[in-house]
Amino acid sequence: MKRFLSLAAMVLGCLPAADLPGADWPQYRYDASRSAASPEQLPTTLRLQWVRELPEPQPAFPAEVRLRYDGSYEPVVLGKTLFLPSMVTDSLTALDTETGAQRWHFFAEGPVRFAPVVWQDQVYFISDDGHLYCLGAADGSLRWKFQGLPPGKTDRRLLGHGRLISLWPARGGPVLHDGVLYFGCGLWSTYGVSVHALDAATGKVVWSNTDSNQIPKANMDHGIANFAGLTPQGYLAIVHDKLVVPCGAQLPAFLDLKTGKLDTYTMGWGGRNGLPKGTWFVAGTKNFLSHSGDLYDLARLNDEQFANPSQGRPDFKSLLYPGGFTRLEIDRTNQKDLGAFSEPILAADVMYDNTQGLVAYDLADGKLEERSKSQPPQHRKDDTYPDKWKATFAERWRFATDLKAHIQAGDHLYLGGEGRVEAVRIPAAGEEPRVVWEAKTQGTPHRMLAADGKLFVVTREGRLYAFAGSEITNPTVHARPAASSPAADAWTRTASDILQATKVHNGYALVLGSGSGRLAEELVRQSDLYVIAVDRDPAKVAQLREKLHRDGLYGSRASAHLGDPSSYPLPPYLASLIVSEDWGQLGSAAGSALLRTVFQPLRPYGGTACLAISASQCEAMQKELAESRLAQATVRQAGDWTLVSREGPLPGSSDWTHPEANAANTGACEDQFVKPPLDLLWFDGPARWFRTPGTTLVRVCSGRMLIKAEKLQAFDVFTGRRLWETALPAPHSATDQFVALDDAIYLTSGKDCLVLDPATGQKSGQISLPAGLTGGWLNFRAWQDYLVGQSGMHLVSMNRRNGEPAWKYECGRPDLSVAVGGGKVFCAELVNPRRGETAAGPPQTRALDIKTGEVLWQISGGSEVRYCEALDLVVAAGGVYRAKDGSLAATLPTATAADEKPRPQEVPRPLFVVGERLLWGTAEKFMLYDLLSGEPAGDATSWTRRGCTVPRASSNLVTTRVLGNAACIDLASREVTAFWNVRAACSNNLFPADGVLNMPSLTGGCTCNYLPVSQAYVPSPAPAK
Repeated sequence: MKRFLSLAAMVLGCLPAADLPGADWPQYRYDASRSAASPEQLPTTLRLQWVRELPEPQPAFPAEVRLRYDGSYEPVVLGKTLFLPSMVTDSLTALDTETGAQRWHFFAEGPVRFAPVVWQDQVYFISDDGHLYCLGAADGSLRWKFQGLPPGKTDRRLLGHGRLISLWPARGGPVLHDGVLYFGCGLWSTYGVSVHALDAATGKVVWSNTDSNQIPKANMDHGIANFAGLTPQGYLAIVHDKLVVPCGAQLPAFLDLKTGKLDTYTMGWGGRNGLPKGTWFVAGTKNFLSHSGDLYDLARLNDEQFANPSQGRPDFKSLLYPGGFTRLEIDRTNQKDLGAFSEPILAADVMYDNTQGLVAYDLADGKLEERSKSQPPQHRKDDTYPDKWKATFAERWRFATDLKAHIQAGDHLYLGGEGRVEAVRIPAAGEEPRVVWEAKTQGTPHRMLAADGKLFVVTREGRLYAFAGSEITNPTVHARPAASSPAADAWTRTASDILQATKVHNGYALVLGSGSGRLAEELVRQSDLYVIAVDRDPAKVAQLREKLHRDGLYGSRASAHLGDPSSYPLPPYLASLIVSEDWGQLGSAAGSALLRTVFQPLRPYGGTACLAISASQCEAMQKELAESRLAQATVRQAGDWTLVSREGPLPGSSDWTHPEANAANTGACEDQFVKPPLDLLWFDGPARWFRTPGTTLVRVCSGRMLIKAEKLQAFDVFTGRRLWETALPAPHSATDQFVALDDAIYLTSGKDCLVLDPATGQKSGQISLPAGLTGGWLNFRAWQDYLVGQSGMHLVSMNRRNGEPAWKYECGRPDLSVAVGGGKVFCAELVNPRRGETAAGPPQTRALDIKTGEVLWQISGGSEVRYCEALDLVVAAGGVYRAKDGSLAATLPTATAADEKPRPQEVPRPLFVVGERLLWGTAEKFMLYDLLSGEPAGDATSWTRRGCTVPRASSNLVTTRVLGNAACIDLASREVTAFWNVRAACSNNLFPADGVLNMPSLTGGCTCNYLPVSQAYVPSPAPAK
């Protein structure tokens, strides 16, 4: 063993205490290194002074421990003022530390998720609107603000986590060091990300790193090097003279403090036991960095190699660690999955760690040694790639507790757990640690800070406690605001009339020109709409925000934004309802500009703008509509209102109703609307569903994305809004027979089929297989009024309206492929060599009349059967056949010897019927063939997939993985578009349907270092028709 800590290493990275006034808590975890250790000495006995009840926290990624940077509120303190950010109310509030009373608050244009920074007489904070704000600490006045857009970009808005935010939200939490403020913007490397250093006094740029969104060989997914970019998510820190930028689920980046130049970057892999996994959390002291509970030495590059690298495989293990630095210890939760990891307190020479009780490790007394591969630690026996090195630090003391240590303040450590907080005195030499104070809380402490002689505690549930040494009889309780009930006025009736005329009661409502704010307020009170108001008058926007905030409605039910309603960068397809108090802000009273302005953000399937214009103006608008040729647009009179609606689906779009897209089993959705280039429409992170193929099923129909796992959930295709969820009876939760139509959802289990209402998810009926059949439902198809499926060796047809049997037909084998369309049922018998079949005669492919079950024709041979309705052709049995009589139209290509690969799934085969073409190939290579002639329609297209995703397709594109990232391929140009840093699931979670490329996050159980997010894309720029 050898000593590895030098005196120089002990002092490198230390921040001078003189920069950090003891009475303040100026930034997240006290200082720029995020030590959570303050010299502030609090009284031993503390008493509750006041408590403030805050809105329930709304984290961006509530189910992701690796992205829980905003799990609750994160205040800081300067003097006698506590500054409280809110991801709910989009605001920063200043509170009196003595009483908890509000001094002032300031609204941003989006959620404020991160702790602010205070310095001198100013307070700084970032927002999802993409800005860093500088306010006067005394009065909340705006001094300056800085927008962190990449060069050449113009800001635009989209729905992120259900809120209207910038495409480049600021999620790199600000850190202050030597008068320079650092923060990061942007999540999507495709659109650009940036890290900025600003002069804290003036807001002038010191440097900006805007070229770290496409870094070659930064992604080491399963050893294959490919592009990756930074995704700043979490609190930036200064450790060992480096700017450490946490990148959410990726590994952190290291930048030069003076220039912003990026060090060697790797996002890592993370997908095996013990491999470094990215999180939002970084903290350090001297040369030590804590990340996701693991401890690294930033003064020592990693020299590791794989213990047994396979022959010909490059040795890339050192590239799996942040910055290529040596890992000294691994958190116990960092095995296959990453759980609630340690967030240690890192004082100058001591690390207080909660891994096993509470242990004080002496960072000045450590040793580095090689691990014994024959005797790994008990909690790491299953490691696939155990670390070469381990560090051993001397223990100063150990204290048995199940509470989490949050901060050090003077000679006390403050701990918290469900319902309580306590102080543990740090023992002097020869003494033992002991609890010297404790108090009760409602809820579980999330964050603590010591400042102004007080201990402030924020709970996960949203309560803020202030404890101090002063005697107090009745602590002040600042309760959550309750909504007021204003007296009815003209706007009360107007809102009621609008809701009655439009029949819209939920979704998103736009108030373009908020005026007095009363219409927006009444829509919130009289409906379930989430209201977004836009107005060009700052005073009116401020007035509306204040009113909604006082009533506890701001952020949770409504938001107000400053801008010109006629040109505000709204996303398309957002609004179920559009209204206004001041139509004059939109220009002409009834001209084409107004028509297009209100039509562009309307949601398909009935989104409606309700205009207060005259009958003659309505007629003029109808003429404008006829000339504009806006598809799906209607203009009609309804009493005193003119209603402009976007009726039905997007033009040329189509649904994904069955496992293979449709009843015809084509494998490709007939959607013609979705085509590259694509733009992000919305994203969210409410949950991840399990990735194993067949475990989670997705259908897209009539504006709803339906996700079936242990329960069935419906989401709005165009906004990501959760519409409903339904618990399924145990058998139905395990079924893989799932079909969604516009008027019914079918879920089978055994011989029963549950029927649900698509609008509500409630049960509307049940259909059972006829008596005498032995097997449960298989190959379930719904077409027009018929349900067709397989039971054992029988095909069955039933009336889906009343459940009455139509016919049944006995096939020759139990393994079938079924397609339905053109009034026929096409059924191919499949040979399953794994069953050891001995049945006589070759398999058969048949066409049956869907009304009677009569066999219309049959041919010898069997394979996956697909039907092309446009050409009335069937792909089956090695050829393309005419559906009317089974005659051969064209032969299929055959695999050559060069195509044969060790894995059977890599042998080329008919993949999908795409319009009037056949897509033939493998998971990494395809060709298009003309169905009528069988001739190639262009050259082959190939790519490197890296993973187990199978392709999906629509009329214009193929979705897949490229180098592990989600991707699509334009069938017209063959151009490959990768959605960098976003994983495609093993079962392929990219569904081009309903006019949208839908990407629900089916990556549950995956620990690779990708951003776990659901999202949706639409053609860019979004067509007006």
